[in-house]
Amino acid sequence: MSRANGFDRAGRGRGAASARRVTVAPVITRHAATVFWADLVARRCASREECAVVFAVTFQTACNWFDGFSCPTGDKMLMAMRMWPEEFAE
Repeated sequence: MSRANGFDRAGRGRGAASARRVTVAPVITRHAATVFWADLVARRCASREECAVVFAVTFQTACNWFDGFSCPTGDKMLMAMRMWPEEFAE
């Protein structure tokens, strides 16, 4: 025999005020991340070609990183963190 559910059906037993979403400020803005990444690859990779080989991306992607048009996805960022941990220490 199961017990009766003691929670209110409206929201897991909580009031409407506690059910609202929490907004957290980002640790770094997208623009700041793009600038950081462009500086990092410029310091650590001798050329755009080397950057493309090191991170297994296309030459165009490496160019976009060098020019500050975009920053990488999480897997490439983690690769950089493993290769150059001192760049990420603060």
